[in-house]
Amino acid sequence: MKLGNLCIAGHNYVDNKLFSNINLLTINDIVKIYDLKGNCLEYVVFDIQEVPATDTSCTMQNNDNVKYVTLITCNNVNGLRHIVKCKNS
Repeated sequence: MKLGNLCIAGHNYVDNKLFSNINLLTINDIVKIYDLKGNCLEYVVFDIQEVPATDTSCTMQNNDNVKYVTLITCNNVNGLRHIVKCKNS
C-alpha cells in the first residue's frame, strides 16, 4: 500500500457481519488488512471517534510519510458516524 489514508466504509448491521463489531475496537488494537494474494499488513488503532454524518474530514490525505487506514461506519443508535483511525505498525 502506498503512503496516505486508505478509507474503508462498511455497513454496520447488528448481525456480526461487516462492520457491526467495530465498536469493540480499542486504542492499540491491531487491524489486519489482506490483499488478494493473502499478504497481510497490520495497523494499530490510534484514534476512535464519532462525528456527524456530514463530517468527511477523516477521509483527508496525510502527507507525513505514514500509511493510514480509516474505518468508517454508522452508529445505529445515535445517527453519528463511527470512525476508527489506524496507522502502519
